[in-house]
Amino acid sequence: MAAFATTKSTDELDDQNPQDTETQLRTQHISWKALFSFTTRKHLPTLVIALVSAAIAALTLPAIAVLYGLIFREFAKVGADTISGSTFLHNVSKYCIYLAAFGGLNWLTNSIFFMAFITFGELQARSARDRIFSALLRKDMAWYDTRSPGVAALLTNMQT
Repeated sequence: MAAFATTKSTDELDDQNPQDTETQLRTQHISWKALFSFTTRKHLPTLVIALVSAAIAALTLPAIAVLYGLIFREFAKVGADTISGSTFLHNVSKYCIYLAAFGGLNWLTNSIFFMAFITFGELQARSARDRIFSALLRKDMAWYDTRSPGVAALLTNMQT
């Protein structure tokens, strides 16, 4: 099923409320920086914790891959009969301890990463709700009556 984009002609844009046209033009030029427009100084520690834990969690995965490579190299050495069984067991045990440590570190940092980003998102949502609500409270009642998709339009549609 294909979705078709609707474009408005210049006549339709002239018939619209100037505020709606201004809003549409403004939303066309929004960049990725708008994601952080509701960030305050109180949100920065949570964001920093999230970014640092994400970096550490990301760095543990290549380290785990390197450890797997070292373990399989030990298997190759045993297969080539260049080391003894006791040396193999000692080396692989050491690498398995490292692997468990990196796995625990990965689990911990991923947990912190997810919790911090969820907390940051909730802080952003709360900040957005507070700013929007306070901006709506500052509006004059006439502004609400002139909006086409507002309470006035709702009431007239409900009455007919």
